[in-house]
Amino acid sequence: MPYSPLQSIRRYQSISMFGGGILVTVLILIACALGMASIVYGHIEAERRNFVSGKEETLDEIKTSETSFRNGVANTQLIWREISRAPDSVVEAFFGNEQRIAIKPYPSLVVGVPGQTGNRAEVSRYLALSILLSRICAASSINRGRLLEGYHYSTRAGVFGLVPTMDEDWPALATPERRARVLDALRIDFGDERPPAAGERPRVRWLPPYVGPVAGQVRIRIAAQAYSDGAPFAALVTEYAPEYLLSWLPEVPSDGIFFITTEDNRLVTMARSAADDQALSGRLLGLDASRGLTMQDAPVFRDGFVVFRSRLDSTGWILVYAISWTDVAKGVAWQAGTLAAATLLALAVMWMLLVRFYRRTLMPVYARSQRVFDSEELCRNVIEMAPIGLGLISRSDGRLMLASGTLTNMIARCGDESRTLATQVVAHYEAFLACGAPEGTMQAVFPLAGQDDAWRHLDIGARGARYQGEDVLIVAAVDVTAKRRIVRKLEEAVRAADSANAAKSSFLAAMSHEIRTPLNVILGNLELLERSALDVSQHGRVQTLRTSAGSLLALVNDILDFSKIEAGAMTVESIEFGVVTVIERELSAFAPIAKAKGLQLFCEMDASISQRMRGDPMRFAQVFGNLLNNAIKFTDEGRVTARVSIVDACGAPELAVEVEDTGIGISPEHQRKLFKAFSQVDASITRRYGGTGLGLALCTGLVTAMGGRISVASEPGAGSCFTVRLPLGAAVVEFARPSVPGARALTLIAAHAEWRDFVLPHLRAWGFDVSVHDSPARMAGDRRARPGAVVLFGDPDTWSHAELDGLRGCASIIVATPDGPLEPYHAGATVRVSSYSLSGLRAALSHGDAGGGNPAPHDFAAGAPAPGGPPLDDPAAGDPAAGDPAPGNHAPGVPAVAAVAMRRGDSGHRAASSAKGGGALRVLVADDEAVHGSLLSEQLLALGCTVAAAATGQAVLESLAANDWDALLIAADMPDMRAHALAETVHGLAAGCDVLVVTSHLTPEGMRRYALAGVRRILTKPVTLAHLHGALAHARRRRDLRGQRLRTGGGRLGRADQESALHDEKS
Repeated sequence: MPYSPLQSIRRYQSISMFGGGILVTVLILIACALGMASIVYGHIEAERRNFVSGKEETLDEIKTSETSFRNGVANTQLIWREISRAPDSVVEAFFGNEQRIAIKPYPSLVVGVPGQTGNRAEVSRYLALSILLSRICAASSINRGRLLEGYHYSTRAGVFGLVPTMDEDWPALATPERRARVLDALRIDFGDERPPAAGERPRVRWLPPYVGPVAGQVRIRIAAQAYSDGAPFAALVTEYAPEYLLSWLPEVPSDGIFFITTEDNRLVTMARSAADDQALSGRLLGLDASRGLTMQDAPVFRDGFVVFRSRLDSTGWILVYAISWTDVAKGVAWQAGTLAAATLLALAVMWMLLVRFYRRTLMPVYARSQRVFDSEELCRNVIEMAPIGLGLISRSDGRLMLASGTLTNMIARCGDESRTLATQVVAHYEAFLACGAPEGTMQAVFPLAGQDDAWRHLDIGARGARYQGEDVLIVAAVDVTAKRRIVRKLEEAVRAADSANAAKSSFLAAMSHEIRTPLNVILGNLELLERSALDVSQHGRVQTLRTSAGSLLALVNDILDFSKIEAGAMTVESIEFGVVTVIERELSAFAPIAKAKGLQLFCEMDASISQRMRGDPMRFAQVFGNLLNNAIKFTDEGRVTARVSIVDACGAPELAVEVEDTGIGISPEHQRKLFKAFSQVDASITRRYGGTGLGLALCTGLVTAMGGRISVASEPGAGSCFTVRLPLGAAVVEFARPSVPGARALTLIAAHAEWRDFVLPHLRAWGFDVSVHDSPARMAGDRRARPGAVVLFGDPDTWSHAELDGLRGCASIIVATPDGPLEPYHAGATVRVSSYSLSGLRAALSHGDAGGGNPAPHDFAAGAPAPGGPPLDDPAAGDPAAGDPAPGNHAPGVPAVAAVAMRRGDSGHRAASSAKGGGALRVLVADDEAVHGSLLSEQLLALGCTVAAAATGQAVLESLAANDWDALLIAADMPDMRAHALAETVHGLAAGCDVLVVTSHLTPEGMRRYALAGVRRILTKPVTLAHLHGALAHARRRRDLRGQRLRTGGGRLGRADQESALHDEKS
């Protein structure tokens, strides 16, 4: 069978699948081995605890014996000082009975060695001591609940006592010689032991096992000398059976064997179960437990045993606990067996599934693939037989991938290389699509120079397709040279194509401007329609239409801006503006979009809220908005964090803005494509997330135009971080964090550490003494001690209603939520503001310091201002520095009007408040287009204004002369007068009337011309209710203050002031 690529694919997939199975098997076995090791280690650790427990029991026995023995020695020394001699009857009885006497109540036998008892006075005194020692032994036996064994002997005479009483006729005591040998065996060599100091406890020593000279039993001994006046007078010894030290063993079950050895590895005692087995006891002694004893209680492994060792304090002996590996295996058998069974079961299931997948899935796929290969081969044969030239051309590099013999012959007759023709076909097809044609079949005639210098023409049809993972063109070519010889229009076709390509940018830009006007009508009417009485289904359709229209508007704006950049016609403003104001507005706009995707949108602001910058605020907001949009779009879970700081760049301050996400990330090889126009990192990005690929290219052009730079740091699966650096162009405002004595008290409640890190430095920089809590429930005691304002920061859903209800009664509560208004909205003692608006928060805190009154009921669950929002003449609503967001700066898929509403915190009830404070505004609309003028009138009526329309410039002037108007809205050039000329005329005639202009296109030159003409605000189509609401707020204030301005002699605004008022509008 001939070689087929399918065979390689099949071999590669089989190796990958089964090789992966083998790798997973190895990893599972390694994990099983580690689990086994962990089980064994845990069992050994349990045995170590058993050993430590046994050591404590043994030490308790030793300490108990030592304490009782020391007390006896101390009592003996005290008694020796007080007694003199025994009664004469006792002494006579002793010597009369061959120097032997039995003493009660505790039975003991005192024996003398003839020839060593010449000093009768010393013997008499020792007999008196023996009588009292008998009583002490009786008391100690009662206290300890056991019969005490031992002996004592005089160091000054050959007298010794045995406890308890031995048989007086014991053979070992029958003759003086035997008594002397017994006394020598009982004597203990204390060496050069110094007498104890005053107040020092008697010194005791433990002696290894020995065979008693009288009873012949193995015993261990604890011994000490009794001193009087610095000299020993007696030695006291208590004997124990060796197994006494392990008497606790029956109560502590264990798998191992306890035994005690001396330093020189002599056996002291051993558990009975092992002591009876000489072979086992020999192996245990062969472990040489005293060797290498540096770390006590730690396990060592010797001769098939796990050995634990530790010294027994004053005895100098070593307690050993040994457990064989066989016993360890028995102890872990159940756990290890369970783990092994689970491992084998997992491996069996895994391999069963792998084999099943191979047979049930891959094998049928291979069979279908083979049929596809066979079909391809059949198609090749059909192509070779076709009478026309057929072929496939790669759209990426213009390579001729397949060509029939007929097509090859055509190319050869034309004397042209196949790649040249393929490149021409691809270029024509791309131009065909660029002209707006649907993806259908392109038909074109290609002139080619023949071998005899005669032109030949190929009529080629091309259609897009996919082949081997590439975008290709299916090409069908027919030689139409004979038909085209009489047609000499080739040059005209070439010129037309060149002209179309050269006019592409200007055509797209012009079309973008022409689209704005109908879009304005569509969006405006949809906005008005949404305010009418609609059922749920109709409301959903209107929302869908607004979303689609907003997306179209965003695309138009991007294409327009990119066309300007390509043509070198992009201009940027250079005015001072508040950096933080722009950042706040954009974050507030994108907060609902992030929340809809379940993302957290955080900010880190390492700059003063009064920091200013020289540049173009609209373009800066556009770049920042695009970065936020991309971060949210490509992040499915996690967070998006914006960071703003002032950095030093070789002595010149720069504004650094970072947007970091936890999204899909970008590989290093794809990062090079990021900032290219109309390109995505791969084809799947457009399919999964949409977009045109213009956003980052547009950001690069805008940042470059503003003298800055943009960079990215990203890893696949770890998110991305885009950084923009722009020249600050203004003085750096120090962001101090003072510690002011006697600062105003304030309580901050924020569940997320990110919110606390964001706002806390600014609150302290403003002079507040801030107490921080993560829940309202934690500040119950602090609220009484700190009666200041309470700031709830972050998402209110974080806390329960019960926790929030606990804040009732606070003097002032500020609720800062991501969906709150940029400017503070006051409702009784509650103030709502956006958590991104530091300036709004500061204004709210200033109001709280100045205000007071009784607290109103709080509705903490609400995420937006209460119905009725700020009135039309609210200064915050009409602040020209606040600006109107560019429609193209919001996320694709979110309508421009929705984005504006989110930025402004706009409410559908605001129109009702426009009549407060002195009646409805009177607005004159100048527009000669019926549809557009009618729309503006309806929008103004929706805002509660009194509206009239004029279709010519003369009509406008006559209406202004006859009536008192608060604002003139010029929607277009009049038939008899240009808009800027009309504005200049009106400004000179009606100083009390604000002039506003609505346009579809605004250049910096046009903005300056309108500023000179006295235009108050410029609105760029499409115009929403939010735009009109903000623009007319100044007219309300102007009307209320008109009388005062006339009295103070106020004049026209200067040119600089007018341009500053206009700078926030869209171009």
